[in-house]
Amino acid sequence: MKSALRFIVPLVFLLLPALAAVQPGWQEIDVNKDGKTEHVAITYLADIAFNQQGQIVGWYVKQYRGSSFGGNYDRAPNLVRPGVSAPGTLSGFNPENADFAVGANGDLIARFTQGDTTVTYTIHPRLLTLDLEVKTPTPRTLTWSGIGGTDTPVTKWLGQGSTTPTNSGSGAARYVSWQTQPTKGYALVLIPRDITPISLNVQNGAGIAQIQIPAGGEDFKVYGGQNEMVRLHVERLLELPGLFTPDIWGRLSLGLLWVMETGHRYTGSWFLAIVFLTILVRLLLWPLMHQQYKSMAEIQRIQPLIEEINKKYKDNQEKRTEATMKLYQEHKVNPAAGCLPLFLQMPILFVLWKVISNYEFSQGFLWLPDLALPDPYYILPVLYVASMIASTWLSAHGNQTAIRQGIFINLIFIFLVLQFPSGVTIYWILSTLISLGQQVLINRSLAARPVAAK
Repeated sequence: MKSALRFIVPLVFLLLPALAAVQPGWQEIDVNKDGKTEHVAITYLADIAFNQQGQIVGWYVKQYRGSSFGGNYDRAPNLVRPGVSAPGTLSGFNPENADFAVGANGDLIARFTQGDTTVTYTIHPRLLTLDLEVKTPTPRTLTWSGIGGTDTPVTKWLGQGSTTPTNSGSGAARYVSWQTQPTKGYALVLIPRDITPISLNVQNGAGIAQIQIPAGGEDFKVYGGQNEMVRLHVERLLELPGLFTPDIWGRLSLGLLWVMETGHRYTGSWFLAIVFLTILVRLLLWPLMHQQYKSMAEIQRIQPLIEEINKKYKDNQEKRTEATMKLYQEHKVNPAAGCLPLFLQMPILFVLWKVISNYEFSQGFLWLPDLALPDPYYILPVLYVASMIASTWLSAHGNQTAIRQGIFINLIFIFLVLQFPSGVTIYWILSTLISLGQQVLINRSLAARPVAAK
């Protein structure tokens, strides 16, 4: 155990700088290794690379918000498809000036200018949707392509007055989109401010959209990120007809989202909203968890009797099994009862993790600058591991082997917790503390009963 600690603790502190959240801003990086540097907008959720022509040559989505690619994009998910016209290609446009700035509210702004024609991208560091503004004195054609990572993209074109998109089309369109898969993977969605003539065709595994920009210009919203229900809800794209159809788990997620957003609406605090959600979920799980903890405590309580049986029938497997099962029956213990509630609650816990980890809080609490980002001071991961070790100690009932194994597992688990959004870690800490209280009540009730074979 001591040797494991000597290995783990220095490694944790070695990894802390790498796991620190990035600071949004502009960097010059040769993302595609062609000898030319691109201007890269670094955000919490994605890095977007522009060339001098105003085209997007890289749209790299992050697996963990706030993490850094460190300038190496070789293995990063790239939504830009190589070999076709890059997204943002404007006909007859050869910018004379390119300006990359940070707005007063922290937005990253890329502006490309040729005479009276300008193309402006406004990137919001905490969203995966950017604003695109094209101003031109004459009609032009804007080409948008997608999507990288698949040769069989799911393309959608929704015409004016329709609620069902088609995989290609031409005419006035409400939106066009590219998805790597129908309900998972990644998505690119382009939405014009006004109903705009757009043609969408699939060529050699790539969806090519040709957008007719009228004289004067046009504005767009462009989403590039996870093809995931909670994220699309945050970006207000779930309401687009036919873009995404939630399954039963998605609808459960929407219910949990409603609870959390209702809590925020009445309290004004996302922290209190998470507290409210945690208490509600734990109340629903209370009977299941009570049965689980009771079974675990009862098994530990009769452990001395089990050890006596093992010693008595150490050379007779059949007798040992028969005597153990009889002991379980006498004390009304079902070993499977401790596992069944855990399996039943796993889907709920998984949905909760998906909801909280993909939500955008944009609000902090105490030392936490943002509940959507990892704790920059690593206080929450330490509290979480401490609460898990306390839970292990209570459930082990003095079993030194179980305590050592639980402590070792939780020390290893801290590497994952370091990257969790603060909101997720808060939920888990609160949930574990409620579980501790439940375990204490059960242990006290069982401690009053003597342990004896009938």
